Amino acid sequence: MARVIPYSVTGEHVQSLVSRHRAFLQRAEAGSYLRSDGVFAPSVPVELPQPDGSVVTHAERLSPDQVDPGCLIDGVDAWRPMASDPEAIAQEQTLAFLGIGDVLPFSQPFFKIPWLEAMLGCPIKMTEGQIWVERYEGDLDELVQEGVDLEGNPWFGLYLKFLRLLQERISGRFPVTHNTLFRGPSDLVAALMGVQETCMGWILEPKRMARLLRLCTHVHKTVVKAALQVTVPFAGGYVSGYGSWTDQPVIRMQADHSSLLSPEMYREHILPFDLEIVQAFPRCIFHIHNNGLHVAPDLVAIDELDVLEVVVDPYPKRARKAHEVEMLQMILEHKPLILDVNFPSVEEAEWLLAELSPRGLWLNARFDPETFRDAQGSLPGETLWVLT
Repeated sequence: MARVIPYSVTGEHVQSLVSRHRAFLQRAEAGSYLRSDGVFAPSVPVELPQPDGSVVTHAERLSPDQVDPGCLIDGVDAWRPMASDPEAIAQEQTLAFLGIGDVLPFSQPFFKIPWLEAMLGCPIKMTEGQIWVERYEGDLDELVQEGVDLEGNPWFGLYLKFLRLLQERISGRFPVTHNTLFRGPSDLVAALMGVQETCMGWILEPKRMARLLRLCTHVHKTVVKAALQVTVPFAGGYVSGYGSWTDQPVIRMQADHSSLLSPEMYREHILPFDLEIVQAFPRCIFHIHNNGLHVAPDLVAIDELDVLEVVVDPYPKRARKAHEVEMLQMILEHKPLILDVNFPSVEEAEWLLAELSPRGLWLNARFDPETFRDAQGSLPGETLWVLT
């Protein structure tokens, strides 16, 4: 059974951890290796509690009125993680996240909502507790021409309401970050058009694609700027959606769609827009998956990009494994690296660590429940904790 430890916001543990997070950002020779160990959490169904006591688990088209920030935060207030097991804790975190190992506790607007896609007008569907994005139903050229009125956008208003309520009610235990499921311009275009049509678009209609990327870049930047105006600092800095501390406001970026493109196509069509967002804010953590490592050389060359985060899932084998290790080594030569890995065994985690420099490395090791339970007591980053 997991035990959750309470730590004071002003106590020695938190102050020491903030210093180590600073060392991680600087890729300092000493003290810049960070780690957490836990249970791999697949996507599980969620419920949206309503003020009348009912819950929403199905919606042909989910509306902002069906997502009540106060009711969801009530659930966090009623949550008693001290009595939970690691698997339950991993599955329940969609709004507030416990600290684990070197990861800070934090909260964010409901993680399951694809916020930017919703603000752009994509239908959001909920089926058996899972929330999905469907492609834009209108004329995309008209959308580009007319733009998106965020001031009157109900999803934008709901997002800001989430931020304010989180800060009022639970920020003492879970510092608030605006970082949530914010996808990059190319991923947003893929959501608007559909993945297949988007892949063809780079070849057949590059000018039209650039116009769509321009719209998505503008919306992304506008929403983040508004969010940063209502985000309250923590410990003299800011918390990211990865539970990391930074000395300046930090954004989360991603380009998962690039995994379907060649490095040349990414560099020509998408990178300029990604770069614009990265350069618009003081700090940036950029997310990719291991199937998108082919764009890592372009990303590490961006001076303004502070951290690269790589999700390794599935775990590679044979020649692919050797290639991915080489790419991770390359990243660590240039940038701090957050590495989220679903390992097949504890031994494999230790093997990978031996292949990588600890300087500027943050390893979030995840295991299946049985492997984790068998290893409990021996993993350096398994402590679960909360702020008091």
